[in-house]
Amino acid sequence: SLIYIERLIKITVGGVRPRIGNWRSVLFASMVMSSKVWDDLSMWNADFSQTCPSGVRFPLKRINELELAMLNCLKFDVKVRASEYAKYYFLLRSMCIRSGLAGHDLIHSRALDIEGAKKIEDLSSKFQHDGIAGSDVDKSGRSSPPSPKALGSRSKSAGEVAMTSSPNAGAVKVNLEKIIPM
Repeated sequence: SLIYIERLIKITVGGVRPRIGNWRSVLFASMVMSSKVWDDLSMWNADFSQTCPSGVRFPLKRINELELAMLNCLKFDVKVRASEYAKYYFLLRSMCIRSGLAGHDLIHSRALDIEGAKKIEDLSSKFQHDGIAGSDVDKSGRSSPPSPKALGSRSKSAGEVAMTSSPNAGAVKVNLEKIIPM
């Protein structure tokens, strides 16, 4: 979530950033996005609308608007490299330990050494080279995103228009600044 929030701030040159009036929307949208990118079987937007604590309400329509606006703002670039994830993980981990907010497990866990880091990188590289269901692997070994046809039935948002053969057919451009009060 933090990675996506920082990307939003950078892409919009500070125009979209958490403030008193929008921090819930920015954080919620980035958490939904993170869940969908990270989890193989993420919840549907209708489910997300039921997960808010009392006093906070995100109706399905609002979640769909936030998601589409965020994707447009990020230019659909939601991939997080393993090295970028690791950088944020260790930064947050060290901040928690220094501030005294870390639990016993985090404080006493074995730090990642070079051998462990290489193992993780090798596993990550192997996964990336094996490809994704529905994606094509080019001659360099890089996989392209799954085709819209392969993803057509995997929509996470209720009420979405079924995808056609063209990924931009019927696409609605939404400006994040119009969705989230600045």
